[in-house]
Amino acid sequence: MLLRQIQYFQAVVNTGSFSEAAEHCHISQSAVSQQIKALEQELGVELLSRHNRTFSPTPAGTYFYRKSIVLLRDYDALCRETIRLARNDHA
Repeated sequence: MLLRQIQYFQAVVNTGSFSEAAEHCHISQSAVSQQIKALEQELGVELLSRHNRTFSPTPAGTYFYRKSIVLLRDYDALCRETIRLARNDHA
């Protein structure tokens, strides 16, 4: 679930909108919001500073966003390479 929460967080930051992130992720806006809050609770830090209907990443949120890009890219590469190796073992 943590990886999914990170993906939602990235979508929110990338789009600048919870609604657009929800559309991009094919889930409801309230689900995106709940998952971001759950991620913040898991980390014990605020990632987004909310101002009425707008938000901005906190310094911790900016750091987390930048590092999460690398993390998810590495995760995708890990999965692809694992599948490639498994297929070569069975070829």
